[in-house]
Amino acid sequence: MKPSEASPAWLLPSGFEDLGPRQANALEYLRRELLDLYAAWGYRQVIPPMLEHLESLLTGSAADLDLQTWKVLDQASGRLLGFRSDMTPQMARMDAQMSRDHELRRLCYAGTVLHAQPDALGGSRAPFQVGAELFGVTGPAGDLEILSLMAETLMLCQDAQLLLDLGHVGIALALVEAAGLSGSRRMELLRHLERKAWADVRQVLLENGVPAGIRDDFSLLAHLQGERQVLEDARKYLGHHPAIRKATDTLGAVWDAFSERYSGIQVACDLAELQGHRYHTGLLFAIYGPQRGNALAQGGRYDGIGEAFGCSRPATGFSIDLRPLLKENGGDHNGFRVWAPPGADTELWKTICDLRARGYTVIQELRSEQQEPAGQHLPDGYDAVLRHDGEGWNLWGPDPDNISFPSL
Repeated sequence: MKPSEASPAWLLPSGFEDLGPRQANALEYLRRELLDLYAAWGYRQVIPPMLEHLESLLTGSAADLDLQTWKVLDQASGRLLGFRSDMTPQMARMDAQMSRDHELRRLCYAGTVLHAQPDALGGSRAPFQVGAELFGVTGPAGDLEILSLMAETLMLCQDAQLLLDLGHVGIALALVEAAGLSGSRRMELLRHLERKAWADVRQVLLENGVPAGIRDDFSLLAHLQGERQVLEDARKYLGHHPAIRKATDTLGAVWDAFSERYSGIQVACDLAELQGHRYHTGLLFAIYGPQRGNALAQGGRYDGIGEAFGCSRPATGFSIDLRPLLKENGGDHNGFRVWAPPGADTELWKTICDLRARGYTVIQELRSEQQEPAGQHLPDGYDAVLRHDGEGWNLWGPDPDNISFPSL
């Protein structure tokens, strides 16, 4: 069928877009910089496949990803496959396959993931996800390292003021346990807590005869957001729940150490946060930038995710989608650019090869009618030209007395 004018053949599906040369260059530049950063911290890059057996991608707590996972039938085996919508389950599988006893492992990754549904704001359905995962470490030390690496990631990507938002799923879950609900009533309570629909939370508690003291604890939880003092308030008013006391101790230790390391990043908390509670098991964290409703990077602790692979390990990690950051990093990163004249002169070709080997970007003009720029002018987008001075080919700039070529 011939495409109509209303639906041309080049129209992409909703949530997908091309990256032109400038954006693709910026994306690749960021990817390389981040992987080099992670390598300096001891994180080793892995490249999992885009497709896996569906049960591998959705095993255990990763079942939350079901609605975001694109599914296809493998004609070779007759089994359902899924396109990865998040790389963390793949990291858990790979860690389980590589693990020996209580070995500590640091992994990082960079690649496209696919979402079957766009997010609420109609964002990309093909995020370029970069992240790091730390396996084999319990307690605040591992969370602090991952948080620090996430902060370094954002500081490398942009210069704007950043806000770190901390939470802990153990706090709200402790109150859910204290409420004593089960089955569908428990699920209903969790659903309202995730949405922070406090009126609905109170209604569920009343309808199910939850004691007044527990209902008061939920009312207090609704107001535990803000600065460092919130942790002290939680200990004072909810410390009779051992799990909450332990969670606030962890948050306090991480908060203080992080603030000492990164005094320029504002820190706040929301102790009622419960997003991803079926996936996360402890600390939650997200970093926001100015004028952004969505987190720039986010992560948390997800102990036990490898249990379905026969290796239940403590784990914590974060991920970031690089695509939204391309506007802040949309410049060319090709370094020093040199214009070379057309022609098949052997000495010219050797000079071009030598410059490229030394790290210059050398672009040779291929149109024979295009002449070398006259006078003191450079072609747009170039830093120098190659000219023959009678003895050989040399770099030339508009101000030969002051030009400084990089020693590469």
